[in-house]
Amino acid sequence: MNEQEILDRWAREEPSFRAWAVVVKEEICRELAASLHPNVLDSFLKVEPRPRLKDARSLVDKALYRGKNYEDPYQAITDKAGLRFVVLLTSQIDEVERIICGSTLWTCSKDRDYESERVLRPQEFGYQSVHYVITCDQDRTVDAVAISRGTTCEVQVRTLLQHAHSELTHDSIYKGKKAPTANVSRVVAKTMALIEVVDDFFESVTRDLRDASAPARGNWEVLQAAYVAATSRSGESQASNYLILDAFGSLIPADFRAILDAFLAQNGFVTDIIKERAPRQHLFRQPAILLAYWVVHQSPNRAKEMWPLTADELRPIFGDLGKSMDN
Repeated sequence: MNEQEILDRWAREEPSFRAWAVVVKEEICRELAASLHPNVLDSFLKVEPRPRLKDARSLVDKALYRGKNYEDPYQAITDKAGLRFVVLLTSQIDEVERIICGSTLWTCSKDRDYESERVLRPQEFGYQSVHYVITCDQDRTVDAVAISRGTTCEVQVRTLLQHAHSELTHDSIYKGKKAPTANVSRVVAKTMALIEVVDDFFESVTRDLRDASAPARGNWEVLQAAYVAATSRSGESQASNYLILDAFGSLIPADFRAILDAFLAQNGFVTDIIKERAPRQHLFRQPAILLAYWVVHQSPNRAKEMWPLTADELRPIFGDLGKSMDN
């Protein structure tokens, strides 16, 4: 296959590869959003995954002029379309891999696995990234673009630290024709070793924070469920919820859901007030408003002392319960 044949074929097939990359991106993002806590996807992915297509000149260069000795140079290049998913922690790579391997929209193969390479060469610290080749398993049409069976998209999954390292070194060190000096190679290896250490620290801190916040997460889930049951509305999850939860957390008993349900059953007017005010008052759209009413009912003095927001926001709750903040 010569240069012109490659260029002509790529001109015909580029829209198909672009459409396939979009399909892959949307499917992975959709499944990630479904498996994560609502509204978490934007923070889970540290870099927006954007489909990228090989430049025609780069495609020719890789196919014919890099000494690859491909039997079928055009077909052998599986990264004509690509995506990159960048997360914070190595443990989060597993979540993306689970979705890639579990999808019924394609077949996939792992092209590169840095963890396996680490086991094979434990004393080396090199380029790290998980690479999958995702292949369309049947002819399909998306937005009037035909995607042929066998169309591929390379998906790279890496941490933010690995991404930073790759952006700095990959093209110049690992793809360069001229071997780097021993000093440069040693410095690059040292930076990758440091990345592994920092990643271990990040994972440890994340586990500790997750364990420490487990009671608060449990109370938040109780408030969310109780708010939906009481108001038939989906509560918001703004930061004010967590301020109230943190402030009143020490007052919440172990059997809080049962106690909260009993309080609302005995004081049905509270639910009516919340439903009436929610459309126009921010705080009443937050599930933590239930906790505020309960604490004011149980212990008005402590509610005043521990309330994290302004007194003007607490005063109506006192009034609704027939209490005065001035006593």
